[in-house]
Amino acid sequence: MFAKTGIGIAGAVILGAQVAGTAAVAENVTLKAGTFLPSVDRIWYPHIRTWIKRANEAGAAHGLQVKMVAAGFKAMNPFQMGNAVKSGVLDLAHLSGTFYNKLLPIADAQKMSTVPVQQQRTNGTFALLRPLHAEKMNVHYLGRWGDGVNFHFYLTKPIQGASLKGFKIRGTSVYQSFIEALGGVMITTPPSQAYAGLERGVFDGLGWPLWGIHAWGWQKVLKYRVEPGFFTAEVSVLVNLDTWKKLTPAQQKVLHDVQIRLENEFGTKREETNKSQRALQARDGVKAIVLEGAERKKFLETATRAGWADVMKKDPVNGPKIRELTELK
Repeated sequence: MFAKTGIGIAGAVILGAQVAGTAAVAENVTLKAGTFLPSVDRIWYPHIRTWIKRANEAGAAHGLQVKMVAAGFKAMNPFQMGNAVKSGVLDLAHLSGTFYNKLLPIADAQKMSTVPVQQQRTNGTFALLRPLHAEKMNVHYLGRWGDGVNFHFYLTKPIQGASLKGFKIRGTSVYQSFIEALGGVMITTPPSQAYAGLERGVFDGLGWPLWGIHAWGWQKVLKYRVEPGFFTAEVSVLVNLDTWKKLTPAQQKVLHDVQIRLENEFGTKREETNKSQRALQARDGVKAIVLEGAERKKFLETATRAGWADVMKKDPVNGPKIRELTELK
């Protein structure tokens, strides 16, 4: 048959390989993405929107597209997203470690980090975290962002000094050890249920970063923000490992490059956003309770002690390693 066409068997094999190779390169891949952040958030979510836009622009030449299918609580409970990206229901997720640390106990240790993500890429932190994510979660740890945005306690009634005694605080594992060390009681709910809980007095406040309470409407029921802030926000970017391995090197590079760009750009307007968020909260009646002197020192020292103790309890093997890598000396 091949002889009649003038190609020959060897030529047909070569041509077939070329066609198959062309088809593989040209094949479109659409990655299903998710995040715990709602798309209506005007502070955090735009970074994800830009990330996806850049990935799609750069990926167009390589048959790669990213589509957000589960933002916030509408499509999926954030506490289910770790399993979703592990199993491949989601191909990719922008997800804080607190939402998947039941799968990987050390996941939210990054909340304690005082070392910038750029340094973590070269000082051994990523070399530690990537195999752990691959083994325990079947994901490729692409990177993280959110450096330098502190968490705060937001309350419906004022505190007296560095104590949460008598307070019920909505939170996740990010805050639990600290809340309990200050004498409070933590109640875990998805962010989507926090408004109703505050309104009904189920809890007296919540923990959240400085940015973004307006996305959930919480400024309507919260009255106070405790200063200083503590820990640091982090959003890890995870890619299902099976999906990652099927991507071409060019497609992997697209995701890597947009992640690096986000990490490098995030800090450029951070202080400006910090200032604007405080002003916005003040405008809407959220007053700052500023701890000073001995109470401030107690508050911060308790945060550090309780936070790291929690990390060590969850992973006594890797906890000391990540502290050595991510805590400024």
